Amino acid sequence: MMNVIELHPDTAIDLYSTAHSLLMQQGENAVDMLRNEAQLLRDNSQAEEDLYACIELLRVVNELIDMEIGGPVH
Repeated sequence: MMNVIELHPDTAIDLYSTAHSLLMQQGENAVDMLRNEAQLLRDNSQAEEDLYACIELLRVVNELIDMEIGGPVH
């Protein structure tokens, strides 16, 4: 399992690349993993920056899943 705390995407490209890699490694489990990680960060009052990075990554993972379900753009 990837350690979300270590992920600090600096640009949109990094964020989408990280989300794609996470989906490739974890599949649909990536959503649950990120939700659990975000809850852990909330419960432990960890650094807000890590929590926001996790939530943003979760948003992008969901966006990529929605795009995959939607099918080809063309």
